[in-house]
Amino acid sequence: MSMAIPAPAGRGRRDLVRKFGWTSAASVVAMLAGLASVLILTRFLVPADYGIYGIALMAIAAGEVLTGGVLSSPIEQKADVTRADLNSAFWANIALALACGAVTLPVAGLIARAAGYEAAIPVIGAACLLMLITATGIVPESLLRRRQAFRQLAKVGVAAALSGLAAGIVLALMGAGVWSLIGLEFVRRVILVASNFRLARWHPDGGPDVKTVRAALPFVSGMLAANALGRADRLAPQIAATVFFGPEGLGLLYVATRIADQIQSFVAQPVGAMALPVLSDAAREPARFHALMADSWRAIAIASFPMLAGLAAIAPLLVPSAVGDAFSSVGVICAITVLANLRVVSSKVNIAATQAAGKALTASASLATSFGAHLLLLAVFAPLGVAAIAFASLLRGWLTWPLAAWFVKATTGFAVSRQMAILVPPLAASLAMAAVVYALSGPVSAAFPVVPALGILILAGCLFYASALWLADPWVRACLANGAWRGLLKKENVS
Repeated sequence: MSMAIPAPAGRGRRDLVRKFGWTSAASVVAMLAGLASVLILTRFLVPADYGIYGIALMAIAAGEVLTGGVLSSPIEQKADVTRADLNSAFWANIALALACGAVTLPVAGLIARAAGYEAAIPVIGAACLLMLITATGIVPESLLRRRQAFRQLAKVGVAAALSGLAAGIVLALMGAGVWSLIGLEFVRRVILVASNFRLARWHPDGGPDVKTVRAALPFVSGMLAANALGRADRLAPQIAATVFFGPEGLGLLYVATRIADQIQSFVAQPVGAMALPVLSDAAREPARFHALMADSWRAIAIASFPMLAGLAAIAPLLVPSAVGDAFSSVGVICAITVLANLRVVSSKVNIAATQAAGKALTASASLATSFGAHLLLLAVFAPLGVAAIAFASLLRGWLTWPLAAWFVKATTGFAVSRQMAILVPPLAASLAMAAVVYALSGPVSAAFPVVPALGILILAGCLFYASALWLADPWVRACLANGAWRGLLKKENVS
């Protein structure tokens, strides 16, 4: 029996922009809460605390790949969803989370003890509980995404982020150390899961169906391979930092990455969260599918590239003044990591488009090539320092960008030349702006205190980027000439 799921209220750009607004609002709050957690908690914690927490997250990485939404991805992608699909995905997630926890805790405990990191063992146990909590709520969240209920998801995300931040700060003030990070995540995840069940108005009403699970395996296997490679790719620099520089080195890399990821999530999450369900809805209409891909890339490139490039330019000045003294060296690491995320944000549309087209295994092939290049570069750069580890990630992303564009062309038919026409002008304008801001940062910071200096640099960057984008991007000039920021919402065939 098919599950009755309301169709989205609209199919065009106006509806897309409305949903983008809600997810953007949630991303702003989530970013501010995430940055606040770093800026506040680094005053009470030391790099080793973040390192121990990072070790625990590495321990559950494989389990989170299996239980973090892969099995429920057909709920967002399929044209028709049955109760058996929902029940099977729910119980499979729970079973996998329990099995992964049962394996992870003793194995990771032995490894941690052998490496001399006994303090990480109870934290690993707590991380296994976090994994189970997330696995419990994946199906109702996927059901809400399928319904494109982004307003409700945004409100829940805001409440969860703020509540988690409050819990983390209280625990840090009580001297809980690394457990303040665990407490933050526990509160955030519990609120997300409970709220998603309430909003989805769904609960499991049957057991798993073997035939349903077997039928979903071809698509799920591609998603699983892509997610596993993506997670391994993110783990590789963390493992390198731990091997060469211990929990302290991992802690510095974790804080820098956390700051960079908050900015990246803010600018890319609104489009990334909508990409799979929205593109899946249009996958059987090639013209609309390609138009939405173009819109998604433009939204990410024009908004996120300058934010990331600008932050990278001012990070050496901004970050040391914002974090505690123990973390003052993360400014340069953060700048490099932010630049690496320029490549990451565009890949969100790449992966969603190939998955929406039902070709997730092809996305895995692209990720596998990128991961191989990452490992080779880490082997060369990792012994040189934590900043060099971040640089290896940056270099890998930029070297493999053309290959990723070819994979998108092969799976969706969206021409490489058209991808470049969309992405290159904002990228060029953003990098030019970053170079100007970085050149100005020395004399400006010498003449003004930190806060006024940052204001001057941000204003200069905004003005320069707007001018450079107008010069570099014919699409932007055409939109401005035609009054097209309004027309964009009306002309469904503009791409």
